[in-house]
Amino acid sequence: MHEFDESEMLTEVPPSRGEARARVISKAEQDEENFRKGQVRILEMIARNAPLSEILKSLVMLIEAQSPDMLCSVLLLSDDGNHIRHGAAPSLPDEYVKAIDGAPIGPRHGSCGTAMYRGRSVVVSDIQEDPLWEDYRALASPAGLRACWSTPIMSGRGKVLGSFAMYYRQPQSPTGSEARLTDVATHIAALAIEHQSAQELLRRTQAKLAHATQVTGMREVAVSIGQEINKTLAAIVDNADRSLQSLDEDKLNLDAIRQALTNISTDGRRTIEIIARIRALAKPSVPQKVALNLNDLAREVLDLIAQEAQRKRIALQTELADSLPLVPGDRVQLQQVLLNLVMNSLEAMNGISDHSLELSVKTASENGEVMVAVTDRGTGIKPQEIERVFRAFHTTKNVGMGMGLAISRSIIEAHGGRLWAEPNIGPGTTFKFTLPRSGP
Repeated sequence: MHEFDESEMLTEVPPSRGEARARVISKAEQDEENFRKGQVRILEMIARNAPLSEILKSLVMLIEAQSPDMLCSVLLLSDDGNHIRHGAAPSLPDEYVKAIDGAPIGPRHGSCGTAMYRGRSVVVSDIQEDPLWEDYRALASPAGLRACWSTPIMSGRGKVLGSFAMYYRQPQSPTGSEARLTDVATHIAALAIEHQSAQELLRRTQAKLAHATQVTGMREVAVSIGQEINKTLAAIVDNADRSLQSLDEDKLNLDAIRQALTNISTDGRRTIEIIARIRALAKPSVPQKVALNLNDLAREVLDLIAQEAQRKRIALQTELADSLPLVPGDRVQLQQVLLNLVMNSLEAMNGISDHSLELSVKTASENGEVMVAVTDRGTGIKPQEIERVFRAFHTTKNVGMGMGLAISRSIIEAHGGRLWAEPNIGPGTTFKFTLPRSGP
């Protein structure tokens, strides 16, 4: 007679359908959480200015982890806009990576070179059969690569920055599930590339900014510009933090992250534009007269000194005429004139506390000329000093050589206009200049 062991009675009961489904959901949620944490780590790397190569490598490895059969790469577009530069490809053979580094882009240059050239995605399901890979099959075959889908990495302005590629070792077509991974990869890669570009421009401009402050006497403007750049970079970090916060939430909000990344890109471009203005002002160049809108120049100059005015609690006001006629002039020289007049007005209000402080810029068209007036509520200029302030080496300030107004008048007169000053009925002074309008 067989005796039953108690353990034989404890047979395993198969899981119910609900339990099995719960396990599947739990794993899917865990995979999603890991993916979200991976994005957080990469955004943190961007925020702390980690090297671009490390950021892109981490990004590629994160995307590859979502599919065991996928090999990924990030390629960058060269500065001349015509060649491929290596970005990150940790899982591709070194020989292949080195061979395509420096290759040209074009209409038949593999998936990546073609995607960068066209500015849109390129899907090659079989490298051995597709004509786009005719010149690159000899490189792909030893590496065991049979399919490659490439998507351009675009800046906020629609400029191609590089490409993100998915490779497979067998012929394969997209199933649709790869779209989200590509979207995440290209957006984060664009953020990292543009952020580094802004940082590099900042570093390269530091020496030129120092030179500009010496040449033009714009020390306070340099401080103001530095504050503006810091403000813009702070906005970049703030938007990155918002992305991190969104990623940390239980539900991933891709729309919110996309908006934050768009804001980061916008702030980065604004930083680059500010630096470009500084470089234009500091760069010696042969005068070139083109048709200019003085309203635009006024806005640009006021943007440059806005932080300085805010620090001094000076309100900025504008009264810019609609449909202002264009004037022929050299943009940089006229910017320097307007910037000098505005800075003089700011300095004229130093130390004043018995009335509100205001700086206004007005434009108007009259008698075939365009007029610009810069008015302050400062200490004013004595009547006998009104004309003397335009003489070389004459100054009413404790610092400076007294050359700014003399040079400004020379520039305006060389443009066929005139520059003068008038005392206000109330406190302060108004500097005005006129220029002949373009055309009849």
